[in-house]
Amino acid sequence: MSDSSQFPQVPLTEVFKRINAGTTVVTPNRRLALALKEKFDQDQIGRNRAVWYSVDVLPLTALIERIYLDALYAAQSLRLPLLLSASQEQVLWESIIQSSATGKTLLRIAQTAQLAREAWQLAHAWQITDHLGDGYPNEDGRAFLNWASVYQEITRSNWQTDRARITDLIVEHYESFDIKKTPSLICYGFDIFTPQQNVFLRKLAAAGCEISVVALSAQSPHSSGVMRRMEYPSSRDETHQAALWARSKIVEADHAVRVGIVVPALSSYRNVLMRIFATVMHPDIRFALPGATRPVAPFNVSLGLALTSYPLIDAALVSLALLDQSLAFHRVSHWLRSPFLAGGKAEMEQRALLDARICRNAEPMITLERLFALATQAGGQTSCPVLLRCLSALMEFRQTQLPQSGSHSTFAQVFLKVLEIVGFPGERSLDSIEYQTFEKWHALVADFATLDHVVAKTSYPEAIGRLKRIAGDTLFQPETPDVPIQILGVLEAAGMEFDHLWIMGLSDEQWPLRARPNPFLPLELQRSAQLPLGSVQESLAYCRRLTQGWLSAAQEVILSYPKFSDDRDGHELKPSPLIQSITENKPVFLTMEQHRERIIQSCELERIEDDQAPPLDTEVAGQGIKGGTSVLKDYAACPFRAWARHRLRIANLEVPHTGLNAMERGVLVHQVLAHLWRQLKTKEALEAMADCDLDGLLERIAKEAATEMRQARPMALSKRFAQIEQRRLVRLVREWLNEEKKRDHFTVIATEEKLSIQVGDLVLNARLDRVDELTSGQHIIIDYKTRKQTAQSMLGERPDEPQLPLYLVMTKAQQDTVGVAFAAVKRGEMGFAAIVRDPDLLPGVKAFSQVNGCKQFATWEDLVAAWHRHLTNLAAGFCSGDAKVDPKQYPVTCEYCDMQLFCRIHERIDERAIAQDSENA
Repeated sequence: MSDSSQFPQVPLTEVFKRINAGTTVVTPNRRLALALKEKFDQDQIGRNRAVWYSVDVLPLTALIERIYLDALYAAQSLRLPLLLSASQEQVLWESIIQSSATGKTLLRIAQTAQLAREAWQLAHAWQITDHLGDGYPNEDGRAFLNWASVYQEITRSNWQTDRARITDLIVEHYESFDIKKTPSLICYGFDIFTPQQNVFLRKLAAAGCEISVVALSAQSPHSSGVMRRMEYPSSRDETHQAALWARSKIVEADHAVRVGIVVPALSSYRNVLMRIFATVMHPDIRFALPGATRPVAPFNVSLGLALTSYPLIDAALVSLALLDQSLAFHRVSHWLRSPFLAGGKAEMEQRALLDARICRNAEPMITLERLFALATQAGGQTSCPVLLRCLSALMEFRQTQLPQSGSHSTFAQVFLKVLEIVGFPGERSLDSIEYQTFEKWHALVADFATLDHVVAKTSYPEAIGRLKRIAGDTLFQPETPDVPIQILGVLEAAGMEFDHLWIMGLSDEQWPLRARPNPFLPLELQRSAQLPLGSVQESLAYCRRLTQGWLSAAQEVILSYPKFSDDRDGHELKPSPLIQSITENKPVFLTMEQHRERIIQSCELERIEDDQAPPLDTEVAGQGIKGGTSVLKDYAACPFRAWARHRLRIANLEVPHTGLNAMERGVLVHQVLAHLWRQLKTKEALEAMADCDLDGLLERIAKEAATEMRQARPMALSKRFAQIEQRRLVRLVREWLNEEKKRDHFTVIATEEKLSIQVGDLVLNARLDRVDELTSGQHIIIDYKTRKQTAQSMLGERPDEPQLPLYLVMTKAQQDTVGVAFAAVKRGEMGFAAIVRDPDLLPGVKAFSQVNGCKQFATWEDLVAAWHRHLTNLAAGFCSGDAKVDPKQYPVTCEYCDMQLFCRIHERIDERAIAQDSENA
């Protein structure tokens, strides 16, 4: 490590004078360069200057690259090697590692290549390349030496160089470059210089360039500012208070202020920070609604997102990947509803409905052909013709024009053609962020085309994977207007100045930063070279220098940390040892007037009970409402659920699943049993059939049922899985028939019978699983269940399972029916759960008078009358428009209900509890 003491130091006021004289200024990063430019511009405005020369401020890496490019295109230039881009370097390292013997045993080639590339850069920056083989390198070190040797040989033979060696190249040939030499140079904001940077600066000085340094300690006049250390209960509280504090600073100031928020673990907390700061700065929820005009936020986060995180880029990548591979359905679902495709705006509503219909039969992974088939099956040709034309054109392009292999530049053209087919980036105008992202996409594809310099040939799947990895490694931050609040990581904040500064997350677990030595470089070598994060000692020293810089970066500095961690155990944290010397202050909990409070203060609130919907139209009720007996089942569970599902027809979207779900397996069981009893009819026929004949019959029926199911779910019931499902059905039904043989004589007189049931003014369409006739001519209604049920679920004013009592009391066969029964067709739990008039009508079933919940009824007729009364009341309540949020048994009733976000049951329960506490008080 090298400090800046070998170069003359100048104060900040001298820097602006030299900039006016044409001096170039270099900084460690781009953000600091932009901040210095802005500061210089403000200084010129303060001096009442009308015009001034543009300042030449740029990062040191940009200066080195500028010298290289000037020399490359100079009239009398030397023949310089080609400078590889970051993506070219990455792909070259990947290809070298993948083709090596060690690489064949690795699972994550891209991540390994990234670490190897970082080791290569560190070795050159700290000039330790000649010592990598010293001693006895471990297995990782030997592998890296082999890869580095191959990498160096390939780049040498192809006359290429990279950013790790470009500085050494310039140092070697600087005197012979036919370019305009830099006369003077100021280094601004550097805490340390790497040995490679020192050699470069000394070379410039030897060539006549005047080098000077503005040290961090000399930059800021805020050494006597206010410093406070605070503890907050959690990181969320800490973030919220920081946001409120930042808002208060820009609201209270009568002039432009600069507020800094520094977060050591910024990448981990970025999304939380964005959400909390956006809520505090713009609390009006209308800004979050689709189509709302979003104001420019007064804060900016320095850490950009991966390019793949932007919806426009994701739509492009899905369009390309769908052409040749199966994708997760949730990604394809987003793609279908994307506005960045042809017809995305005109067919927006129709595509959302189409997507919901496709979900019913889709698999978790889906191909282009399967998507086209499902879209066609769901009526997409009529509702979404533009989308179907795009899908059809994609399939035709793949069959006729998609090359199996080719160069990266060839596939770059293919990418643009595919996106042209799908109408990317859509028909509506792009906003500023989307337009910048679209431009970045073109730059990404252009960068991808240059990979031909390192890899000549590739296949389409490899090309797509490589493009996606490059996009994932590319951090992108759209340009926004200058804003007063800057949220920064520790590196971006170094050298910055603010009016107010808050550094958060300074617990002993987060600060100082943990050492991160590169695994491919010898640990002792990293320690001796004093790499900033190469050892615990250097990491501590590095973070101590950053902390000292923050303390003098603003007039007001707040250092905070959470008392408890965010993980499950919520263990207690301590302040970082680097800030323990600062006096701890009692935390200040700021508040902000919420919109709800403003509404309450500005108007009179009228409380309206919104639990009464308009009564159900008698004509609609008489025609039969969709949902069958589940209408009364849902109403008994919760009136609001019944109103939402069966009158508003709100349904949760189905989630694609692998294989068959429980409902589909239950349908197969129902079909097999229905087909079986249509042929057998009686118990005598069952007993008379030989076991081998019965097995053959069951196998045939199961095969027919599976074949019928496969028409709707061909991917879920492929040949092998269909055979497994058929064997399961045969075993399950065979076990159930053993229960049937325990019964007395019966005849199955109805299976899967459709009927219309009228309950009061409400007409319901239903389907009876089965009706048996006993020797006495009496009937028992049976409903198959693939899970265990209880007889008590049919009882009460709000029964959990009202369908069997409904079949009994509302059909013409009421006089002849002496029982209703659930048939539990589940392995290990076979049997009947029934309510019957007389004992021993079913195996192990007692008479109704001995069933808990029925003992208050003197006769069977009294029970039937109670059922009739309760079911009629339920139907009348539904028809009247009753929509109260009134779950039968909270929270059990709500556990699997998909209407919780709509009814907001948890909010209502909390309000009731608060009101009850108030009454008790």
